[in-house]
Amino acid sequence: MGEIGKKVIEKIKEEKIAPKPRWRFLMKNYFTWAMFIVSIFIGSLAFCTMLYVFFNNDWDLYKYLHTSVVGHIMLSIPYLWILFLILFLALAFYNYKHTKDGYRHETYIILLLSIAGSVILGTFLHTLGVGEKIEDFAISSVPLYEKAACCSHRKDIWDQPTIGLLGGKIIEIKDEQNFGLEDFKGTFWQVEADGETIEQEPAIIRIGKEVKVIGEEKEEGIFWAREIRPWRKGIDQ
Repeated sequence: MGEIGKKVIEKIKEEKIAPKPRWRFLMKNYFTWAMFIVSIFIGSLAFCTMLYVFFNNDWDLYKYLHTSVVGHIMLSIPYLWILFLILFLALAFYNYKHTKDGYRHETYIILLLSIAGSVILGTFLHTLGVGEKIEDFAISSVPLYEKAACCSHRKDIWDQPTIGLLGGKIIEIKDEQNFGLEDFKGTFWQVEADGETIEQEPAIIRIGKEVKVIGEEKEEGIFWAREIRPWRKGIDQ
């Protein structure tokens, strides 16, 4: 045995160094794999919520807002959920790299695997309506979510009766074509519909329903409805 080997053995004896049991390495590897799967799953939740926000947006409003299609898209992109998706994809990548065999695979393969996992699972969850439930929970339970997710921007868009956009909650119904609406600033509006008014959802006019109304301000406090949309598609308010 060489001089270096002898010194190593003496060092081990002096410091009483013992090999770590195999179960520790196994537990660490299992935990890392579990974190990889959890990161993929949370990333898929972010992706399915991003899909819901994207499809729930009113992409045709640029013509009322006197802006370009590109400008309206830039204001409507769900940046918060994109950030969450990137964050958890990065965590998934990090955890996979630290699994037992993670170092053997190319970086781009791990990234593609992480992205594909989140996108496929997220799309499936979106078809089950999970995205809208997450959005609904976040709006009602998470402080400052509306500002961070640009939900307040949506309310600002629908608080412009002078250009034909009005949003709020139905608080009274006079008949099938007339109802009272309280906008998001607490102002009361008498909304008048007629036989030509388009309703995007069956039985949309009911107490407590939040709606978006496209039309025209006839006079102070009175708004004629050309089209009535649910505030959020798929949510039975």
